[in-house]
Amino acid sequence: MNHSPADGTPSPRNARRFTLESGGPAAMSVGLLVNGFASYLFLAAAGRGLGARDSGQVSVMWATLYLVGTGLFFPLEQELSRGISARRARGEGSGALVQRVAIAGGSLLLGVTVVIAALHAVIADALFRGDEAFVAALVYGVGAVALSFLVRGLMAGSGRYYGYATYFVVDAVTKALPAIALAVAGVESPIAYAFVVATAALLGALVPLTRGLQLGEAGPVAPWSPLLRSLGFLLLTSLLSAVLLNSGTVAVEVLATPAQQNEASVFLSGLVIARVPLFLFQAVQAIVLPKLSHFAASGDMGGFRRLLRGLLVGMAGLTVVATVGSALLGPWAVKLLFGADFVLTPRDMALLTLASMLMMCALTVNQAQIALQHQHETGWPWGLGALVFLAVTAVAGPDLLLRVELGMLAGGATVVVVAGLLLARELHHPDADREAALAI
Repeated sequence: MNHSPADGTPSPRNARRFTLESGGPAAMSVGLLVNGFASYLFLAAAGRGLGARDSGQVSVMWATLYLVGTGLFFPLEQELSRGISARRARGEGSGALVQRVAIAGGSLLLGVTVVIAALHAVIADALFRGDEAFVAALVYGVGAVALSFLVRGLMAGSGRYYGYATYFVVDAVTKALPAIALAVAGVESPIAYAFVVATAALLGALVPLTRGLQLGEAGPVAPWSPLLRSLGFLLLTSLLSAVLLNSGTVAVEVLATPAQQNEASVFLSGLVIARVPLFLFQAVQAIVLPKLSHFAASGDMGGFRRLLRGLLVGMAGLTVVATVGSALLGPWAVKLLFGADFVLTPRDMALLTLASMLMMCALTVNQAQIALQHQHETGWPWGLGALVFLAVTAVAGPDLLLRVELGMLAGGATVVVVAGLLLARELHHPDADREAALAI
């Protein structure tokens, strides 16, 4: 581990390295684009190599892995990103914070592994058509995803955007190339593709660690009580948001009749195209949360508001462009990438994109709330949105895809409105927010 002064600036011998690794937001965006493209290649290879029906298992595995992995362990990235950035703003080291967040994350991973192992037969029957090998792949993948969020939090909080980009590039290469090789070789085992996804996440997390870290001195010990409270609220928010973001594919698989067994993979193919902006949002998020946390910790609420305002205006414009563009080009892109069996209408693509963009806007609002140390108000809007999703999906009519799409749209709109109102109220009390930002 490389150490730098407590103020977060590099020592002279590391100055050139620090400059190279802290100035790469553009590189991180490129890494995310590469990863997004690799995701399309992976799903296209699975779809063409296995067919729509068998690739449905891979689609559900993909959705479940990121529902569980992201839902449970994304808070590690958020807390480290916010905490390291705030400590740097105050001239403090981050080693003690990183140690305690890693202990908390490892404990959570152990508990999750025990639960999945105990329920392996139930999970296999409910999600994977009784194939317990997929449960083993799920456990493996969840561990890899947990490590990846820890690494991403370290990179984002310390401004090491090249390291953050490296994770996505390695994950992309080790995900897409083996999947293409499996398809070309004629491998017809869906579980092989599932293990490719998990291994790619693990390798993506390990490679950036080979370059060392710059955390400064250990810094003040992070008290367990506020740290666990913060992680607990972030965990609740992450789980509820992951449910709404990823449950569409699972809902299609659960609601499909025997004659509709290929609908989950068709739906996911459209969702992947519709969520192109969400791939890029990860770059925005990794940069924005540390910057907002820095503004809050240093008392610069004017800078905080200017950055947030610019983000929301930009996202409103992007929502319009993305929705129209997806309606026009989305159906063609789905057929091109996944094959003639994957058919979606312009209406499907427009609804999926609009729902995804609304959820992206809600995630941005959450970043501002987290920077202000209002984690306790980020979760319940997503819970309300999930309930709206279930209600609308239950009553929206007989068309399987349309009812799920309308449920996602209604759920996303609910979260944006409620979270936006909460943030507007929170910004009226900047003094209390700045005091809370100094807690950890």
